[in-house]
Amino acid sequence: MSEKNRSGERRRALEQSDRITVLKWDPYFDPMYGDGVEFRLTYEGPLLSTQKDPVNGQVDARAEHKRDIRRAFHLQLKRLWEINPYLKHGYPVTFDWKSTSNPKAATSYHTTLAEWLAPLYRRNNYEFVPLVREELGLICSLKILFLRPDPPGSVIASGDIDNRLKTLFDALRLPKGSQELLGYDKPDDDEKPFFCLLEDDSLITHVSVETDVLLQPTGGKFDQNDARLIISVRLRPYSSNPSNQNFG
Repeated sequence: MSEKNRSGERRRALEQSDRITVLKWDPYFDPMYGDGVEFRLTYEGPLLSTQKDPVNGQVDARAEHKRDIRRAFHLQLKRLWEINPYLKHGYPVTFDWKSTSNPKAATSYHTTLAEWLAPLYRRNNYEFVPLVREELGLICSLKILFLRPDPPGSVIASGDIDNRLKTLFDALRLPKGSQELLGYDKPDDDEKPFFCLLEDDSLITHVSVETDVLLQPTGGKFDQNDARLIISVRLRPYSSNPSNQNFG
């Protein structure tokens, strides 16, 4: 067995325990394949279950709840885009426009990566900026520390973790339509643009969840729906191109 295979087997054995479960396995998640870009997102508050996606224009019953969680991540991702040199500037785009009536008169303007992306992902009156996009060719791995009031392992044993994590994954991605923006048709001043982690949650290639006991309530008292999450995000290119060379 090669060293890479042995490393993968060790990692898999480590993560299969009473507290840790691997929901989606990606062999290229192993650090042996490169450092990539890593950061952490956090959330504390209620995390409710989502049973199924709305269909045929149905209203998402969890739309407001997901929006609250999405906003919590937006504020953190906004800070990431402010302090990361590549995200702050990216590859600036210069547009040249020539009038048909006066070809010699040209108008040029300079824009940052976020400013260029925002109009491409418009939903209602919101403009979203997803970090992980299909065009970038990135692997997105999530390691989640999930603290909740129940004893360790009980959420995984009951199967409820799948439905609660579905809510989380929906909040990490762009809203798919107006039914997921119920009651939110106008962004706040600090939501222009609105930053998200994912263009789509199908871009997540690895998920592992470690559960433990929440020892301090997220509000005034303990509630069974409370959660405190620490999400380690790791991004790495799976195919090299000029757009993702800063991620690997």
